[in-house]
Amino acid sequence: MSEQSLREEVAHTYEQELAQYASINDWGPYQSDYKIWVPGSANHLPQCASELVISGRDHQSVPVGNLKRSVSCEDTDNNWRLNVTIKASLTLDVVVTETAIGRDQTVTAQSLKLEQRTLSRDDRFFTAIADATGLQTQRRIRSGQILNPRLLNAPPLVEKGNQVVIIATKDGFTASTRGVALEDGGKGEQIDVENSRSGKVVRAVVSGLNQVHTQF
Repeated sequence: MSEQSLREEVAHTYEQELAQYASINDWGPYQSDYKIWVPGSANHLPQCASELVISGRDHQSVPVGNLKRSVSCEDTDNNWRLNVTIKASLTLDVVVTETAIGRDQTVTAQSLKLEQRTLSRDDRFFTAIADATGLQTQRRIRSGQILNPRLLNAPPLVEKGNQVVIIATKDGFTASTRGVALEDGGKGEQIDVENSRSGKVVRAVVSGLNQVHTQF
């Protein structure tokens, strides 16, 4: 193996993860900028005969900011694991407040606007004004602030203990199975879900009522 080959594998997986997240959350056009740090020890690892397994090692709701990924080889001849770091930013149109909104107030379309921003940390956001309209604020929100769903009251689409449908995708292939939610989650949030068939716990993105998406 080499640092470069591992970096390319991680980049491909990250771009797929971001594209899936964008599709689930109905983003418009976006631009991502990221750097991947791979330990020099990667140059001394044996070549993996099977496909590398790349998984998240953080619990961020949005794949932006400082991200940790585990890269492992699980073939019969080689069994190794390496941790890599991704520093990512994202530029796209998001919903921001046109005016200040008081606590316990209902959000109106007139108090919001779309504005292009660059995000470099794990903060949730809206990309459509209609998604936030009618929700109620938990505290005062200042003018010009990116509207974070966590600042608004909305019922979760998935509740802890619920049976959920897990939809897994990779390179155009899709498969589904059933699982159990281990956390509450609103649309676009990443939560832990236990696969009912394998017992394995995976991170998945809430995409609908008792429905989550993940990657193979």
